[in-house]
Amino acid sequence: MNYRLSITSDSTYERLIAELEFSDGSIVVVSQERDNDSFEIGFYAPHRDSAELVNKPMLVDLEVFMTAIAKAKERLQLLDVSKASAD
Repeated sequence: MNYRLSITSDSTYERLIAELEFSDGSIVVVSQERDNDSFEIGFYAPHRDSAELVNKPMLVDLEVFMTAIAKAKERLQLLDVSKASAD
């Protein structure tokens, strides 16, 4: 499964976030809202009815997912202005 990585700002978050948009329409948001070294992820899925979720769950290859999360984390750390100015 392919994905697109975007670093962006969102009014819901105080800091930059990374959005991983997968080819099935699901989105994973990686944020650092608690502090610079703590990452949180949120999962957002396209609307599907409950029968479809039971019979055909959304699956993401673990290696693809872990690689995407690692890239998002790396990009957020590189763009963290507050951390760079504190050094």
